[in-house]
Amino acid sequence: MNGNEQTEKLRNQGKSGTQEKLVKGPFALYEQMRLKIMELIEERGLRPHDPVPSEGELADMFGVSRRTSKEALLALAKEGVVYRMPRRGTFLAERGEGGEPPERRQGRMVAMVVPAIDDFVGQIITAALPAAQSAGCELLIRVAGDDHEREEALLRELSEDKAISGIILFPGDRRACGHQVLRLHLAHYPIVIIDRAFRELNLANVCHDHYGGAYELTRYLIEAGHAQIGFVSEEMAGVMSREERYQGYMQAHLDAGLSLDRALIYSDYSNAEADLEAFIRGAAAMTAVFCSNDYVALEVMKTAHRLGIEVPKRLSVAGFTDSRMNGLLPVPLTSVRKPAGELGRACIDLLMRMIDAPPGTDIPSVKLPTKLIVRESVIARELQRR
Repeated sequence: MNGNEQTEKLRNQGKSGTQEKLVKGPFALYEQMRLKIMELIEERGLRPHDPVPSEGELADMFGVSRRTSKEALLALAKEGVVYRMPRRGTFLAERGEGGEPPERRQGRMVAMVVPAIDDFVGQIITAALPAAQSAGCELLIRVAGDDHEREEALLRELSEDKAISGIILFPGDRRACGHQVLRLHLAHYPIVIIDRAFRELNLANVCHDHYGGAYELTRYLIEAGHAQIGFVSEEMAGVMSREERYQGYMQAHLDAGLSLDRALIYSDYSNAEADLEAFIRGAAAMTAVFCSNDYVALEVMKTAHRLGIEVPKRLSVAGFTDSRMNGLLPVPLTSVRKPAGELGRACIDLLMRMIDAPPGTDIPSVKLPTKLIVRESVIARELQRR
């Protein structure tokens, strides 16, 4: 049997729905597997982003080793037929007509999708608007309302609009990227993520140095004489910015030779006053607390006040982001500033570079520095003792 006949046999095998064991022949086993996987995709009517059978399932199905099935899947991934995601599996990629990625849109407009327009997001937009204008583009703003389904619908609607050449996304409170972000990434559509990063994909993003800012703040508290420093955060699992702040907090302790007291760490804050009160009551040794953002810090200050714990005389409190309200509080809040204006300008610049680059070009993400802003909510430990 010649090579052409073998290829035709491989394509015709399994049409009845049965899976024959593969044997060595003119074609390597992994090449036979590659063809069989293509047949399975067609037979099962898989659509873009549907899961493809795993390495183990394919190995059992065709009587080959997991290594052979893995090689076949890797070959298909290189061809752009499938894509592989760590800890999730292998999925059918989305392709345009003729097997090519969808055509790039070249409009004179870019869009930004945000969860809400609060003080921080407002500053980003204020800086991004003139930056887009300087780049010769109009910036369209859409608000998802921290609703994942609405965010998905907006991304699809905007990406299908040929007048829009790229999208900037400030994701809602997600643990993993959404379906539409994945779709656009695989289609090489210009999309930039701001203030977030996802482990599953190497998406172009503009973020602040959360780890560095947290490390600097914790070092400042340690140098002020605090050895019992608490950490209060909303649930961290999957939210990289929160996890990086926690890592900076921990590393500062390790570098200073201080042990971490788990009783001083509360990492699932969810606006439950009773739970926060219970934590603060149980952390009697805590003289300072690092809060993962300014809103959490404000709740800690309010709770401390209800409990008769004076800030900062009894408890020093620090936050992260540095909202403009911080200087107006009864006790002005020490915080790590994430300059929103720099974020707004940088995301426009990064998106323009993606739009101008050939599809598939690797455009490096941007990490912006933070700045520690010291105010009256933190005092030295020696002053607390007086």
